[in-house]
Amino acid sequence: MKLEDTHKSLFRNLLLGGLVISILVGIIATVIEIRSIDNQLAEISYTEAEKTSSSYEKYYKLKTVEAYKELNDSIQKSLDHDLFIFIEFLDDSLKPVIQASIKDYETINGKLNKKFGTFKMKGKYECKTGYYNGQLYIKFMVPVISKTDNSVIGHFQGIYHLSNKQLKDIKLKSLISIIMTMVVVLITTILIYPIIFRLNKRLLNLSSDLLISNTNILKSLGSAIAERDSDTNSHNYRVTIYSVKLAEAIGRSPVQIRDLITGAFLHDVGKIGISDSILLKPGKLTDEEFEIMKQHVSIGAKIVQNNEWLKRATDVIRYHHEKYDGSGYLAGLKGKDIPVNAKIFAISDVFDALTSERPYKKPFSFKKSMDIMREDVGKHFDPELFNKFENIAEKLYTKFHAINDEEYLNQCMEDIMNDYFSINF
Repeated sequence: MKLEDTHKSLFRNLLLGGLVISILVGIIATVIEIRSIDNQLAEISYTEAEKTSSSYEKYYKLKTVEAYKELNDSIQKSLDHDLFIFIEFLDDSLKPVIQASIKDYETINGKLNKKFGTFKMKGKYECKTGYYNGQLYIKFMVPVISKTDNSVIGHFQGIYHLSNKQLKDIKLKSLISIIMTMVVVLITTILIYPIIFRLNKRLLNLSSDLLISNTNILKSLGSAIAERDSDTNSHNYRVTIYSVKLAEAIGRSPVQIRDLITGAFLHDVGKIGISDSILLKPGKLTDEEFEIMKQHVSIGAKIVQNNEWLKRATDVIRYHHEKYDGSGYLAGLKGKDIPVNAKIFAISDVFDALTSERPYKKPFSFKKSMDIMREDVGKHFDPELFNKFENIAEKLYTKFHAINDEEYLNQCMEDIMNDYFSINF
């Protein structure tokens, strides 16, 4: 990531975080404001219930027409556009006794009650808030207490309509809270941004230094193995380049290609554990010696298993001698059971071996090498991967094999390492 991109990304993330916080603060402010109204309405509900409790208690005990009329008159006085648009009394078993509403709202009270549902009066009071046709309504229920023995003799229920002015006030307070929070976050971001950026840049520097050290270790190990096996760095470079190009051709992800690069460099690291008498033997190995040589794949896997950065190479190290038909070693895997990176590397490794000079042979031509490999498609090589490789093989051969210049290959490898490992800033 470039320095300019880091600046933009960091600043954008800080502002985005601030925006989220601002919205949350606005939501919290709105909830607090509505709860504040709920608390006020609870007090009003208790007051209104208290005002009409005498009339209700009288009707509760007498059940006469006169008592009912007195209760109805009392309720009508409590109805108010600025207070309750609907009032209802329920008895101690929550059965309706009497109700009244402001004329303007008579047609919607039934719909409002249906929207709010039935209260069960489990606490000191019940309360629900809801919108209807863009308007905010709040329904309350409080108990009616007998003045003679303090027992619950019924319940007062009311629907309160929050006026447009009150609703605008709540929205305005919420908006002010959001704006104030955003201003504070913006100022804080401006003040702390340089500090965070310096810390981030320092972390990137440390990460980059560590990455450079790790990639240098990777190349050094690959060179050491090549030297011991009487090979050259050119082989490591070419098989890695071929593998990467094939992986790109089949759409492997950057993470998978990083693992492939690491594995390509370290594919024969296990040969460190094979004795010189076998590793450097000029003639053909005996069956017993070959069985020992096979162990280099498991030795290599053990060497890297305790290093978090290097163990990503395990798939290639352990399985690059497996064959598509299951006749490889050590696990005898076949087909889809063989890791893709190992199958990619197997094609690259054999292609470079055939087209390169070895102590025991001259390099084969491109055509002959491809003819030999085609015979092993479905046996040694994955058919789909080999078909993809055929499409790019001649171009790779012309560009990288014909130029047997280690310095040039090293530069090509540096470019690949920069593409998949480097942190740029």
